[in-house]
Amino acid sequence: MTLYNWMLWLHILFAILFFFAHGVSMATAFLLPKEKDVKRMSMLLDMPSITIALMGISMLVLLITSIYMGYAAQWWSRGWWGASTLIFFLMAGWMTWYGRKFYSPIRKALGLEYMTGMSTHNPADENKSVDMEEVHRLIAKTNPHMLATVGLVVLAVLLFLMRFKPF
Repeated sequence: MTLYNWMLWLHILFAILFFFAHGVSMATAFLLPKEKDVKRMSMLLDMPSITIALMGISMLVLLITSIYMGYAAQWWSRGWWGASTLIFFLMAGWMTWYGRKFYSPIRKALGLEYMTGMSTHNPADENKSVDMEEVHRLIAKTNPHMLATVGLVVLAVLLFLMRFKPF
């Protein structure tokens, strides 16, 4: 087995782990609008933190193996390789933005720790009185079907580019 084959194997393995870790976030996105209990809402919103390290490690391994394979197979000058790398980073940026824009305000309204900007952690407010009308209004702004559809379409495009290498 060549190093390239090992890198390809790792790339596929960590892509699967990356999507496995996202299952928790997608389950949260779909279950949250149906939930009425504050404690269960808080638990749902805290669940993705369990897999955030796996997502980060997976993204790093995907990047490293992509760079190696791009170099080893001389794909640097091929359009599909650059397009797939750009799409991956744009998607990661968009998903981060979406999470901060729609889910951080819900976490804040529930008195949970929440993030603003790229990495600012804001502490939980255990004494916050929860306005359930506000929480439901914020949850109604989310769109888990759109998130899943965008994720699936981007995955299909990336798989197409990597498998068929059209340009």
